[in-house]
Amino acid sequence: MTGSSVRVNRTFAALAIFFVLNAVWAQTKIGALKPEDFPFYTWTGLAVEHLFKKDVGTPSVAFVGSSLVLYPVGNTDSDLINGEIDAPRHNRSWFFEKGFKKATGREITSFNFSLPGEMPSDAYLIEKFLFKGEKSPNVLVYGVGPRDFMDNLLPCPQATDPFLWLSRFGDYNDHIAAIAPDWQTRLTYELGRAFYTYGHRIDLATTGQRLAALVLDKIAPATKPISIADRRQIMPEYHPFECGVNDAMFRPYVDRPQPAFVDNVAEYKNRYKELKWDTFLTQMKFLSETIDIAKSRGTTVVLVSMPITDINRRLLGPYATDVYNKAVHVLASSKGVKLVDLFNSGGYEIADFNDTVHLNSVGGRKMLTALVQELARDSRVSQALSFKKLPGGADEGSPVGRLHLASRKESLL
Repeated sequence: MTGSSVRVNRTFAALAIFFVLNAVWAQTKIGALKPEDFPFYTWTGLAVEHLFKKDVGTPSVAFVGSSLVLYPVGNTDSDLINGEIDAPRHNRSWFFEKGFKKATGREITSFNFSLPGEMPSDAYLIEKFLFKGEKSPNVLVYGVGPRDFMDNLLPCPQATDPFLWLSRFGDYNDHIAAIAPDWQTRLTYELGRAFYTYGHRIDLATTGQRLAALVLDKIAPATKPISIADRRQIMPEYHPFECGVNDAMFRPYVDRPQPAFVDNVAEYKNRYKELKWDTFLTQMKFLSETIDIAKSRGTTVVLVSMPITDINRRLLGPYATDVYNKAVHVLASSKGVKLVDLFNSGGYEIADFNDTVHLNSVGGRKMLTALVQELARDSRVSQALSFKKLPGGADEGSPVGRLHLASRKESLL
């Protein structure tokens, strides 16, 4: 047998062994982590962990959206208590709950699942995989802005930190053409499906690291754990979205001036560089499907078009502004959901913003007060909050809920 024949045989033997080991590994699931067992915590993982806590039942009102929603809600709560709040670990809107009770006399609970950089493709996963059963809210408030649909800095839906962790909770293969539109990301996805070790590489690496840490702690216990801040001095790009305790804070500005206005014009020039129709239409479709899933589970949806500064609006340009505006209005109308249009409402000044798009606590109070007023007088919201959620997430007053109750009565006859 020649040397080349031996090499070919060895190659085939190695490949055969690899495929057998991969199949065995896939069957045994050795090293795989549960979806909620995160290798490290980012804003996304912390929100998931909070939602799954036993003392967090069915949220009366749940918020989703990007930092356009996250920051004003958190900063407003910080002002309300006049104290600092560990931002990634705060998933409520105390200001909204208090305002709603004052306006209606009704006690409600809220859950804030807005995240930095959250896109409609991320909110779709939150709604599909997490807001179900007893975690299905009575009312879903989704705050959107132009960046959610036309961000030139987003290569594809898979590229966000929320998507990385939310995609662990279910199968999204039916949307893979939209989620991985280019051949590189599609190839990575298909390799992960075909080969267990590749698809679960993060889990396997984490399991290995945890075992190694246990051994090292026994052999040479660390006198002082390395903080995230210390580690970033050495490896700034390692786990860039990881959130340690008190790493990011909402701080109160009661009886003191707001921080200086941040000029983020250069950033948004890049985000709005061109209107990429594939991104725009893909994200609008995910928003549409998020609404559909929520409604099928008996959740009443409220869409909020968030305010931005005139500075940011000029960067966006009249054409893109008009496209965004019309698309949001048409979608809300076609889906039969309430639209709270703060984008065109006026009443917001530069002093209400931290930068060209993010409201500060002053603007946050205006936004949440307007939202309380709109929801307090809306009959669909009032009806949604009056009914108890049934198994599967539907409420007694929804078409799904009425069908469920009818079937239960029929089975008892």
